[in-house]
Amino acid sequence: MMVELLAPAGQIDSGYAAFAHGADAVYLGLTQFSARAEAQNFTPDAFAGFVKYAHQIGKRVLVAVNTIFFENEKESLIDTLQTIESAGADGVIVQDLGTARLMKRYFPKLRLHGSTQMAVHNREGVEALRDMGFKRVVLARELTLDEIRDACRVPGIEKEVFIHGALCYSYSGLCLFSAIYAGRSANRGKCVYPCRELFTVENETKHVFSMKDMAQNENVRLLEQAGVAALKIEGRKKSPLYVAAVTDYYRSILDGRCDKRTLARKRDNIRCVFSRPTTDFYLKGRKNFDVIDTEIVGHRGLPAGKVEGFSTRGGVKSVRFKTAVGIERFDGVQIDLPKSERPFGFSAENMRVNGKNAFQSAAGDTLEIALPDNAPFIPVGAAVYLSSSGAVRRAYPFETPKPESADVGDVDVAVSVRADGVSASCGDLTETVAGGFSAAKSFDTAQKAVRDAFAKTGGTGLTLRGLNVDNPEKLFVPLSVLNDLRRRLYERAAAVLTAEKDRDRAARKEKILRREALTPSKETAQTAYIVKTDDALLAAELMKEPVAEVVFELGVRTDAAFFDGFDREKIRFALPAIARAWETEKLKRTARGLMEKGFKKFEIANVWGLDALKGIAVDVTFDWQLYVANSSAARMASELGASGFAVSPETPDPAALFAAFPDMAAAVVYQDIPLFTSENCPYAALRGKCQNCGGNRQEKMTSRYGGFVSVMKDCRHFLLAERPVVKKREAVKNGAKKLRVEFMRRAEPVSSRLETLRRLMQE
Repeated sequence: MMVELLAPAGQIDSGYAAFAHGADAVYLGLTQFSARAEAQNFTPDAFAGFVKYAHQIGKRVLVAVNTIFFENEKESLIDTLQTIESAGADGVIVQDLGTARLMKRYFPKLRLHGSTQMAVHNREGVEALRDMGFKRVVLARELTLDEIRDACRVPGIEKEVFIHGALCYSYSGLCLFSAIYAGRSANRGKCVYPCRELFTVENETKHVFSMKDMAQNENVRLLEQAGVAALKIEGRKKSPLYVAAVTDYYRSILDGRCDKRTLARKRDNIRCVFSRPTTDFYLKGRKNFDVIDTEIVGHRGLPAGKVEGFSTRGGVKSVRFKTAVGIERFDGVQIDLPKSERPFGFSAENMRVNGKNAFQSAAGDTLEIALPDNAPFIPVGAAVYLSSSGAVRRAYPFETPKPESADVGDVDVAVSVRADGVSASCGDLTETVAGGFSAAKSFDTAQKAVRDAFAKTGGTGLTLRGLNVDNPEKLFVPLSVLNDLRRRLYERAAAVLTAEKDRDRAARKEKILRREALTPSKETAQTAYIVKTDDALLAAELMKEPVAEVVFELGVRTDAAFFDGFDREKIRFALPAIARAWETEKLKRTARGLMEKGFKKFEIANVWGLDALKGIAVDVTFDWQLYVANSSAARMASELGASGFAVSPETPDPAALFAAFPDMAAAVVYQDIPLFTSENCPYAALRGKCQNCGGNRQEKMTSRYGGFVSVMKDCRHFLLAERPVVKKREAVKNGAKKLRVEFMRRAEPVSSRLETLRRLMQE
């Protein structure tokens, strides 16, 4: 099976551009539940027509329904899934376990794909999704080639990897920064990209979290050989031109149809359309420290030269440089400015080439471009970039066909021609035109005219299945009469079939909602405190406190023997959300060892834990990183064997969950919020190399959003909010009986943590 080239379509023209330039499939979002909520996205009608068009030309369409949803959105989600099913999409990309459950139970024809928002980063995570019925998984971007190879050895599920586009600093799905500080959740498709902001650390202010763009152009063959099923281009918020240029570039690589010079030109075209500095990220190894651009964020363009000087004619100042690329009138130009985050951009509206007025230049020419009145100070030697190009735009043409109509249904039509009139019937519908018709000069021609007229369904979405023409007197019917008759009949038939479909959809939705109705439980629960920590000494002291349960997060250095004297009913061991290939086996051995010692309670924060604990634990709970934010996800947790779950901190109205699942649902009431969870090291980015800190350090960072605590633990970076969030009163008001306190990542004395806990319990 050939690898699939999968391109983004944030709007319908991007989809057309992708197909025109070599994409095998596109992925897109509808107006709700898309992780790119600010893309143009697709209306239901446009989506249905686009899927129809794609299938006509032998292409595939995947739909991203890859956000968490809330209880009050269930009805809208069902509408969305019905729309996707009706259109016949080829796969649905999901993050929320509740969405997965609804699809499996009520929409079994839809093909489940696990989103990169699920942060699947190891073999165990792949196996877990396969066992849950997923047909494809989008692997975490952070994986090495060896890890991808290992994941591809898991049978029964396809693997998809990103090869080009923007990178998140945090593992996808494990970023809460935008949600906490801007009220716009990345897990809801509304990220404000705080990682692109300036942060001050070690007395320097830099973009220490601003990632370069991924570009795996040199590694495509390696990924093919590894066994991936699909190579994915990021960019649902990018232009159709960007989609066309990037798709064409990777299509050329996959097909081997271009020489190195041509490929280099195509790569330059991409840089002109949109570019940041690029990286192959961690594909060749996790010790790549050149993955962050600390200086400038956003689009630079294609290097075009360096400022050599200035000239003034008629009171207009121009910048002069020898251009390395062809530039034509109205192309976009950007110039780097000292001590500025962003270059200065303007249009090349007035040009002189080698001292003469001109409309275009070639590489090697001395070019003068008039500066706008608002031009800032530009130093000699500043870098000049071509940031948009008419020539590049013309290199990627694509057609925008007339939109296809959504399929409404098949019809059988009977046409009866008599001397006094003609009628056409479809089911119970009949349309008639009276009139006197004369004998046909050619009966075959007259019959063909009727067949041709009714074969045209005129954008109604109808498909003519069968046509019977009864014309015993061999009469001729004018084409205008036939067209009018057809139009009236088909419009009525389409309206009837659409109404029937709408009624069927409404009835089906109502049935699903009745089955999935959330009702308060009759069970009662006593208020109980659960405390989670990664500090073994604190865990030991917590055994003496009046808390129902202590959750200890296992690490690769955990000594299982330390816990021999712990109360086996009070202690629960947690697997971390992220555990890479070099960590999983040690963690699994530790878990098995604890199980053999009689410890039976465990917690997971990622789907990989389902596979890791299979056949080991008898009591498993879900941490909040699995985003139980709705009753469908809660029921999925229960069906997967969980005895409890921490409600997602992003849930706006959790009262219904606490009422329906009082013995399962826990509220996080105190938390050092992990804003980022990342493999990327900001200190290496700042200094250009590893700082040999031993992989562990803690210090303060600041930005326009305020202060933060930066924690390195075993060479994994966590950015914490400066102050813990406290939500006890809110949780109690919402009816929570299980109150969860988290003392994670931040280094604080055990005594201080205990004091905080006691104070919180007394409030």
